[in-house]
Amino acid sequence: MPIYLDIYNLIVAKKAVTESYSGGIPQFRIDYNIPLSEINQEDDELFSLGQMNADEFDIDDLAAKGLSFDMDNQKSDDFTIVGRYGDTFWEVNWLEHNGVFAWHNETNNELKRKVAEISEMHVEDIFNEMAKGNNLLQTIRLEN
Repeated sequence: MPIYLDIYNLIVAKKAVTESYSGGIPQFRIDYNIPLSEINQEDDELFSLGQMNADEFDIDDLAAKGLSFDMDNQKSDDFTIVGRYGDTFWEVNWLEHNGVFAWHNETNNELKRKVAEISEMHVEDIFNEMAKGNNLLQTIRLEN
């Protein structure tokens, strides 16, 4: 399920959280206030932590709690930082993004189609949908 990108996003693979983060997914949700946050998000494969500036992310804390980070090369296979107006700070083989949304490379094709559709909409059309109660700028999910 694609997640909407804020100005800067630290995106973490849930698989890495499950395998390496102290306390796993339940603790990560608590540590980053995932259920109640309007900025920090999750989908089936990813967590996304949002900030206004990339240097606001506490990478040392993530590493201390078990996620990998190579200090010498300034990169990780467990997470990356994506800026809405730029590219990723380092590439990871499991993430795709288009500057508006980010998604795991195993995301359903129908969801990828929705990403393309929303990303190509005019801002006015997005605001009109939001006025109707249809917030297109949030995690995209398949309808049941």
